[in-house]
Amino acid sequence: MLKIATWNVNSIRKRVNQLCNFMVNDQIDIMLLQETKCTEEQFPFEEIEKLRYECAVYGQVARNGVCVLSKYPILEKFNIEIVEGHQEARYIECVIKYNNENVRVISVYVPNGQSPDSHMFEYKLKFFDNLHERISNLLKNEELIIIAGDYNVAPNEIDVFDANLLNGQVCFHIKEREKSKAILNLGFKDAFRMSHPNLRQFTWWNYQGNSLRSNQGMRIDYMLLSPQAIDKLETCYIDDRLRKLENPSDHTPVVCVIDI
Repeated sequence: MLKIATWNVNSIRKRVNQLCNFMVNDQIDIMLLQETKCTEEQFPFEEIEKLRYECAVYGQVARNGVCVLSKYPILEKFNIEIVEGHQEARYIECVIKYNNENVRVISVYVPNGQSPDSHMFEYKLKFFDNLHERISNLLKNEELIIIAGDYNVAPNEIDVFDANLLNGQVCFHIKEREKSKAILNLGFKDAFRMSHPNLRQFTWWNYQGNSLRSNQGMRIDYMLLSPQAIDKLETCYIDDRLRKLENPSDHTPVVCVIDI
């Protein structure tokens, strides 16, 4: 069984102890992180490598940043600028050797978009278009692919606390929802929704107000599995314990178990 987790850590240097405890206690094999908010030189390699994880890091000063941590050998690593001209660390892709199989894992951090009438929203839509193109090309190789991270969009009404209130707002706008669903139309499946077709559970809650206590959240972090991985899925779940810790990230991890 291969246990993979994704988490928008919202600054790895602030939460490296939370991260290490989670990986050890939950026996995570591969950890995909977003919003590490540090350069490669600032990355806490020592704390993580002493737990016997290999690290593939794509960093940026004070913002963005993605990485892959693996108990198994990382054979290849690709840091990709998804939208040309936007030099942001939002996509890292690795090939990992597990039980004589190559598994391609991708940690992605989709732009928030700010507001539907902003140029950043157009950037977000372009990011989705280019992500779609990248993944479409990868599918031609018929590999076992897991693309996971913070997509900054809730796919369906069940994935938000109030669909009527949030409809048309950033992270639940129809244009970005259509872009995310276009990736599913390539043949990918949402691992959490496969495991829990009717469960309303969230991965992000605003720091402000009583969002966590009143469960006013959104499911914007998820794992997408290629056709070669779908039949190997054992389970996928959201672990909200880390959101309830002192000084938490505003996101919580999603964990997927695959039988390879």
